[in-house]
Amino acid sequence: MKMKLIALACLLFCGIAAQAQTLLVNNTDSAAGTRIIKTNNHKGGELSLDDSVVKGGAVFFSAGYQSATTSGKLVETYFIDLNIVHNDNRLGCLQELDSRIVLTLADGTKIECFQISESDCDKVAYHATFALMPRGGKLDTMKENFEKLLGADIAEIAIITTEGKLEYKIKKSSRDYLKQHFALIDKTVKAATK
Repeated sequence: MKMKLIALACLLFCGIAAQAQTLLVNNTDSAAGTRIIKTNNHKGGELSLDDSVVKGGAVFFSAGYQSATTSGKLVETYFIDLNIVHNDNRLGCLQELDSRIVLTLADGTKIECFQISESDCDKVAYHATFALMPRGGKLDTMKENFEKLLGADIAEIAIITTEGKLEYKIKKSSRDYLKQHFALIDKTVKAATK
């Protein structure tokens, strides 16, 4: 019986390790007072279609954190970074400060995020970064949404472009993986403050 429990524990650990999240960027510039952390958008050594977090499409997900000191005050930005293969030239652009994503959580609540990266009008694929708050929202909202995403399942994601909308259901098998992105950011930020 004891051997079966040990074998089961090893299998569970291997399964968790296979999905463990890694950092793509973890840079601190003490002189400038800036920091950036970003998770990897794929599990293995190279990006593959299996790394897409959605059903019926190709969306690659990572999370991030950036901080800077402005006028003696720490400004923190929590964000989501998406690579989206859409192959639909009728969608227009992802427009800086105007485009947004809406995350629908498993409990039905929604989190709106606005685009903070440069505009992208590629007819096949987009790459964009979205702050975890609606445009014009309070900076505290980003931290609150980040903390909510540490424990909440993202069930759907809607990407609003200049000409249309892409809607994707998150694979059930990817929901814990998405939470791991936020958990790793949280762990890395907290480790630096100790």
